[in-house]
Amino acid sequence: MAKFKIGINDEEVEIEVTRQGNVFRVTRDSKTADLQLLHQDGRHFLLEQQAADGTRQQIRAAGHADGNKRAMWVNGRSFTYQKIEQQRRTTIDDDSTLSATIPAIVANILVSEGDVVTDGDKLILLESMKMVIPIQAQADGVISSINCAIGDSVQPGVTLIEMDTEPMETIA
Repeated sequence: MAKFKIGINDEEVEIEVTRQGNVFRVTRDSKTADLQLLHQDGRHFLLEQQAADGTRQQIRAAGHADGNKRAMWVNGRSFTYQKIEQQRRTTIDDDSTLSATIPAIVANILVSEGDVVTDGDKLILLESMKMVIPIQAQADGVISSINCAIGDSVQPGVTLIEMDTEPMETIA
């Protein structure tokens, strides 16, 4: 999860962004929107947001980062913002267990117990509503347990993978 301060209509607001695979969950003032990453080419990307009524809106964006400062172009509109806090999960339980965020089917398991992984590595591919959703490592570590199999139907919050996220020097 990361927090940002952005300017909207001359007002500074805070937003939280959480990424799970290709889905970005953006929260502002207790309102949440999920954005699906459809395509990325370097700093250019195409997102899609589905409204409550089922309509879909595509969002074309490009961005540039310089330390905590960011510049963004979204559907023809440019703005700058600043990252105010990089909040890594601090408890072992948060980084060491990974689960689905929506009901899905396990399409592929990309790791085995004992594999060393780094933050962001794809570990499992899930399928839901014709979408492929990667489950990614949230920290560096070693896979300690895989609690699912290809073809399993999984529910949100049920642990799929467990990792030992102690510093790599103590794992080796």
